[in-house]
Amino acid sequence: MQKYKKGEYRDQFVIAYITDPNDYKDTVDWSIKFCNLLKKGLILLFISDEQYTQITTSQAQKKLKEINASLSLPYVHSYVALNGKTKDIINNLGDLLNAVMIVTKSYNGKNKTLPTHYDNIIRDFRASRVAYFVFKEYMANCKFKNVVLSMNAMKECKEKILWASYFGRFAHSVTHIFYHRYKDEYLQRQLNLNIGFLRKMFRKFDIETLNVHSLNRKTKLDLQALDYAKTNNCDVCIFQTTKNKSYIEFFTGLPERNVIYDMGNIPILFLNQRDDLFIMCE
Repeated sequence: MQKYKKGEYRDQFVIAYITDPNDYKDTVDWSIKFCNLLKKGLILLFISDEQYTQITTSQAQKKLKEINASLSLPYVHSYVALNGKTKDIINNLGDLLNAVMIVTKSYNGKNKTLPTHYDNIIRDFRASRVAYFVFKEYMANCKFKNVVLSMNAMKECKEKILWASYFGRFAHSVTHIFYHRYKDEYLQRQLNLNIGFLRKMFRKFDIETLNVHSLNRKTKLDLQALDYAKTNNCDVCIFQTTKNKSYIEFFTGLPERNVIYDMGNIPILFLNQRDDLFIMCE
């Protein structure tokens, strides 16, 4: 690893998840954008999983070394190729590599053997303890000026709010708070508490917000927020994945599956719902 000044960049890393050593540029470019935004290091990751590839760790290490050597960055950057099941490795990246974010490309085609196929992303990343950024293509002009945050009554919303605050603090983003009201009084009260928590935090950091109240209770909230982002020139959406699959979703699929499929050019930062709150050290 390259040396860096103590205190300048923390020993936490954005992970560029490279699934094809010959198709890595977009993933690395997005990862570098986040490294610059969050002041974190960069690690290039390849997973030798026989379910998806015949490339060995030694073969991957050689290519990753070349890619890493080609980067001229002011902070620590390195690479690693790991052997094992993708799902297990992704789940442990927080501990293995001190990861704060994983960046991955998404593929919508018919070849379901690719690790970037949206069905495989949903399955392999469901247990991730760190946020994961999913994109279709690199947007060089993206400055994260407008961020869409879908808000619901779940208590796990607080981590999603924290991530929105990072965009507001470091990229000076406007946060578009997308929500709908509940008929149930308890759920509405929980939503109010979450929005109250957001406003208190955002006032502290002087982050600009914009309320977007949807009257549509039938369409999934994240799908509505995604459509809003597409039609209002927003840069990224922040969503949470489903914690417990319902009986209906066994047949219709998880909401995030449809979101990734329909995302188009809008990248999405996903967080998996869990009981403990992850706060990125700064």
